[in-house]
Amino acid sequence: MELTSTQELAQRLVRIKSITPNDNGCQELLSKLLSEAGFTCITLEDQGTRNLLALHGRGKPFSLCLGHTDVVPEGDLSQWEHDPYSGDIVEIDGKACLFGRGSTDMKSGVAAMAMALYGFLKSHPRHVGTIGLLVTSNEEGDAKGGTPFCAEYLKSHGLIPDYCLIAEPSSEEVFGDEIKNGRRGDCNVTVTVHGKQGHVAVPSSCDNAAHHAARLVCAMLDNPIDQGSEFFPPTSFQVSNCHCGTGADNIVPGSFTMRCNFRYNDLENYATLAQHFEGIARMIGVKCDFKWQPEGLPYLNKGGKLLDVMKECVTRVTGIVPKFATTGGTSDGRFIAPLGAQVMEFGPVIKSMHCANEHVELKCVEELRQIYELALSMLQSN
Repeated sequence: MELTSTQELAQRLVRIKSITPNDNGCQELLSKLLSEAGFTCITLEDQGTRNLLALHGRGKPFSLCLGHTDVVPEGDLSQWEHDPYSGDIVEIDGKACLFGRGSTDMKSGVAAMAMALYGFLKSHPRHVGTIGLLVTSNEEGDAKGGTPFCAEYLKSHGLIPDYCLIAEPSSEEVFGDEIKNGRRGDCNVTVTVHGKQGHVAVPSSCDNAAHHAARLVCAMLDNPIDQGSEFFPPTSFQVSNCHCGTGADNIVPGSFTMRCNFRYNDLENYATLAQHFEGIARMIGVKCDFKWQPEGLPYLNKGGKLLDVMKECVTRVTGIVPKFATTGGTSDGRFIAPLGAQVMEFGPVIKSMHCANEHVELKCVEELRQIYELALSMLQSN
């Protein structure tokens, strides 16, 4: 089938294996496209992370499109029906879809934003204010040298966005049903639970650290930190990784290390998370050490021109009136919101993101470009 320019760009991006934090040429492709359109393209590199900032115009208002070119690893290849980087066009549930790792999260979104900027500039060569695209190659990783670094660059150069549009997957059931007007904060912690190593047949001589870790996890699940707030769901606690033991079947582990994650709402901060978790450990008598790693604060856009414009644009293009929500993961919008920008996320249906056989409906890719181009024309109006 014949693809639109946006769908073709998304396909080309998917065919580039860009596992975080390796961009592997995605940004070069975008830079070539936007440079030819008249954008000034700047490469920003730090700590092994490559970022692209493309700008056109000057002054206010400043609408910044934000995205990432890196993807998560493909995982077990036996679970994929096609090559994860094939960019094949396949029929899924009766719909033509672009197949491959990153098709949903978020190369189709990056393509839609880039082509929306391209189309807007072609139609409005003398537009007011500034438009731009910022993409990083380390959103799926630890963000070192990525958007936080670029946010400082924007601040130091007086490039403070009024509006930040992010094409991360946001739709829950059908394309257009949700706009994310905020996201929870993100915090990781490494917990080392202490016991005493010994022989499994002589329990009196040892103290099983794994058993203490299990008690600690159960206590955390039985004592949630909050019940949610007006705009956010309850703070979540998840164990993401764990390790203990020597590999031998006859040794009780003397220590147990687990990595835990909090996605927290606007009632909490790093201090309250630590107070709660460490307090639970003391309460049940589990000896452990905590190494906290804050990842990002929650942010919330309660209203304003950006949300009004996006709601109207989504409705006009899809025929669906979207609702606002703060559920799901987080995004690099958490690094732009503190600059004072109005931030929102709108993109494809989330269901296949990070899964084997990731895919996105082609029709949605083109509609996403239309929505962003229409939004830019409304945001950059006098």
